[in-house]
Amino acid sequence: TFFVATAFLDGGRMWNDTLIETVRRAPGPALDLTALALPDLSALDLSSLEARQQAARRLTMALKYLPQAERAEKVRHIEALARQQAIGLPSDLMMTSEQVRALRRAGMQIGAHTVSHPILQTLSDAEARTEIFAGRRRLEDVVDAPVKLFAYPNGKRGQDFGERDVALARELGFEAAFTTHAGYSMAGTDPFQLLRYTPWRTDRWRFGLQLASNLLPA
Repeated sequence: TFFVATAFLDGGRMWNDTLIETVRRAPGPALDLTALALPDLSALDLSSLEARQQAARRLTMALKYLPQAERAEKVRHIEALARQQAIGLPSDLMMTSEQVRALRRAGMQIGAHTVSHPILQTLSDAEARTEIFAGRRRLEDVVDAPVKLFAYPNGKRGQDFGERDVALARELGFEAAFTTHAGYSMAGTDPFQLLRYTPWRTDRWRFGLQLASNLLPA
């Protein structure tokens, strides 16, 4: 199942990709972020590939859990900074609507993932409902079929989503919803808080350890 956040179809760009691509493409050796007023992030070291990777991680985490409006404002500042430095940001990182339809025709399932991939815990009840409902409705228009599965953005229970969001997924008629907590689901697992293995590690022994962690109780 491909879980799709609909705001980024057909040329959209997620906020974190704006940060990553700005850090990737900036001329260096540093990026002045004084205007963002973020603690310990007045400037980013871009003097090496490793420094840029670390800078992208630090900047992403500094903005990730900000209230949505505040985060959007700071991302707009980053975009303006990129324009000032003639940094071209890509608009083709995400799928087109036709590519989503092609996945469906090829036998893949399409699941909902909100409109703009927010941290649901930071939203009001009305905002959370709109994000979940409107994302599914757009996808159903795209694939001309019911969308029955949902994945919580970021997906950590108590940090990224809560009981309200679980209740919304039920109320809005999904059949199941997925977290990003590792482990395996059993007959008694809440179908609206299913566990989901996310294999981030690329080296063999860490991948093996992460895979083995699925055997531990969630």
